[in-house]
Amino acid sequence: MEERLGQEGIKLDQNQDLYRILIETSRELICLHDPEGIYLYVNPIIETLTGFKPEEMLGRNPYDFIHPDDRERILRDSHNPAKEGRPTVASQYRFLKKNGDYIWFETLTQPLRNKEGKVTHLNTTSRDVTDQVQLTESLQQEKKFSSIMSELAKVGAWESNIETGHLYWSSEIYKILERDPSLGIDRETVYRKYSYAEDMEKLRENNLRVYQKGETYSVEHRMVTETGRVIWVRTQGKPAYSEGRIVGVYGAMQDITLSKLVEEEIRLSEKKFSEAFHSSGNGIILLDKNGHFLELNQSFAKMIGYEPDELLFKSFQDITYPEDLNVGAEAFRKIIDGERNGAQFAKRYIHRKGHIVWVFITGVAVRKDSGELMFIVAQIQDISRKRILENILREKNARLRSVGTHLKERISQLEEFNQIVSHNMRSPIGNISTLVKFLEEAETEEERVEYMDYLKTTSDQLLTTLNEIVEVIKIRQSPKVVSEEILFESVFSRVKAMFLGQILECDAEIIADFSESPSIVYPPVYLESIFLNLLSNSLKYRCESPHPVIRFRTYWSHGNHVLEVQDNGLGIDLNKHGDQIFKLHKRFHRNTDGRGLGLFMTKNQIESLGGEIHVESTPGQGTKFIIHLSKANEFAI
Repeated sequence: MEERLGQEGIKLDQNQDLYRILIETSRELICLHDPEGIYLYVNPIIETLTGFKPEEMLGRNPYDFIHPDDRERILRDSHNPAKEGRPTVASQYRFLKKNGDYIWFETLTQPLRNKEGKVTHLNTTSRDVTDQVQLTESLQQEKKFSSIMSELAKVGAWESNIETGHLYWSSEIYKILERDPSLGIDRETVYRKYSYAEDMEKLRENNLRVYQKGETYSVEHRMVTETGRVIWVRTQGKPAYSEGRIVGVYGAMQDITLSKLVEEEIRLSEKKFSEAFHSSGNGIILLDKNGHFLELNQSFAKMIGYEPDELLFKSFQDITYPEDLNVGAEAFRKIIDGERNGAQFAKRYIHRKGHIVWVFITGVAVRKDSGELMFIVAQIQDISRKRILENILREKNARLRSVGTHLKERISQLEEFNQIVSHNMRSPIGNISTLVKFLEEAETEEERVEYMDYLKTTSDQLLTTLNEIVEVIKIRQSPKVVSEEILFESVFSRVKAMFLGQILECDAEIIADFSESPSIVYPPVYLESIFLNLLSNSLKYRCESPHPVIRFRTYWSHGNHVLEVQDNGLGIDLNKHGDQIFKLHKRFHRNTDGRGLGLFMTKNQIESLGGEIHVESTPGQGTKFIIHLSKANEFAI
């Protein structure tokens, strides 16, 4: 007896091991839960299906992973019935994977009872049905799209069996003919009630060819709906075979009433266009994308002295005045490329007799729905007489403007030279005064010699500046003063020498880098004046601490020389004074010497040569001037 019990115990252990192996190697997800759903056991396949390890799931609530939209349904249809010991059905729902994606599970939940019949645990068996769900959704979507497309295209299917006499219509044909589907349909009703009398014979002939010869057909004809409306449909028919013989016809019917109405509107529109095209007093032409004439009216041909047929073998470039071949070419290219739909411009044509005809052209692109260019329609107006009168008036106005501009330039130049002479001399003379003071305070002969050399250099530079200004004034009666190529370093060195006394006095550090753009074609006196005013400005409005640092640099940007001047001085409040910086006699620091003239002169000199000047500044942090100098200039004085 004891031997028998031992053998049964061994078998029980072997069965338990077998069950454990089956569960742990199962391709289905097998879980044990308490009645509230908390995971107590999860077999290893969970990691393959969701990325979570079994131990990561223990103690967790399944509802933390079930998609929010599915939780209430699972609780209602599966969880609660299982807790109450009632039978459940397999439920599909979305389960969150570790990587954030969702997987579709189909799960069957079963209650586990104790000896008293109380539900103590829940056992769930789940399998991955993601592919099946996605396939079902795709099929449903395809069915939905098929129905929508059929409705949008107003296409229905039909079938007629000649042996049984049965006629089938799809729901869309019932809609097209406004018939109640519950009434059904037969061939006699079709011919008697819905066929348009004048088109009935056409349909009979086509159906007869299908029955006798097996030929397919596609025919447009009219039908009468249940409410008495006459509509246009396109009916297609094909033979239906059974055991090698024709037993019926099947096909499709499409409501084409709207397209027929559109065709009629197009026909009427083309008729109206043709009448307007040929009877217009203005020239009208149609051009292809290569500029060749597709069609033109009599008015245009007459405008340039040709017969219409002669011009059909030419392009518009063949009759264009040579100097105007590029006029409108860019606009024409943009129309062809689809960048614009129309253009307007004036140009000259050559009349057959040789004289010039001025025209004003308004061109518009005509495109297909796809955007492809069909042709360009252009309206041509003869503006020759108007152009002659405009030219006469333009010449007279030009003479008046020239006189006014000349006088204005003379006045402006005289004022400017006066400002240059008075202002540019002031700073060097002040520098000489400072050096004289240093000379008087020199304690050694060596210092006196050094300051005497500085004085000599400054006076030489001052004399050079005076000579250059005198030379410019001497030739101001000439039509033009030609700029010359000058080195930034050369001009700056001369200006820097003029301020040597002030630079030494305030221990200023002057840094200049002209390596990126070393030279420029520019009036030397103007460039020297710009350097002088900006250096003077930075020295004048310096901070006492730290020591002044002033940087000059040039570089090349977008076709222009750019000069930047930056300092660490007092700065300017641009929010308060931004619109006043370059105005005459405007000053922003009360405790410094100045008359508010330097920046005014600098701006006018730069802008007179086509340049621009901008300022960036913050109070207490310094100022940066950015000057866009023109590449080369010749200016009248």
